[in-house]
Amino acid sequence: MKQIVLGITGAFMLFVVIALTAPLAIAQSQSEQLSDEQRARIITNCTSMKNTLTQLKASDALLRVNRGKAYESLRLRLMDTFNSRLSSNSLDAEGMVSVTKSYDSTLSDFRTAYLVYERQLTVTMRVDCSKDPDAFHAAILESRTKRAAVHAKVLELHSRIDDYKTVVNDFYEDFKRVSGSDA
Repeated sequence: MKQIVLGITGAFMLFVVIALTAPLAIAQSQSEQLSDEQRARIITNCTSMKNTLTQLKASDALLRVNRGKAYESLRLRLMDTFNSRLSSNSLDAEGMVSVTKSYDSTLSDFRTAYLVYERQLTVTMRVDCSKDPDAFHAAILESRTKRAAVHAKVLELHSRIDDYKTVVNDFYEDFKRVSGSDA
């Protein structure tokens, strides 16, 4: 429950920053330079945007640690343990081992994507938006892109989890059929 609240809080904070800079992103894509009005808006809201980014960074870091631990625990306590148990009983765990390897690779990609995002967020926070609103806006857009990459890795991890569930269910059905039991 705490993770959900933190996720919602982080998402809300990012929404606030995006809401303040979204009109700027549209204009930025239409031309290379921000208008004077857009620069003034960034300068006026600079302190609140910086505070929001600080809160976002803290909540994202906590969420990443909690989520990372859950993903790691899933692999170690469930996937690896189950795969080892099947192998030690001379049962075919090839499908589950394959999905586990894919999951490990995606988990590693998730960690990397998060670190890249965290570095970019730090860069964004170091930009003095009251003196260089153009650089701040560009850094916000880059942070948004990096955060979307983290989200994509989370979705991939959940897909690998679903794949593992499917392989386990297939194994179970095959095991029941071959052993002739309703285990």
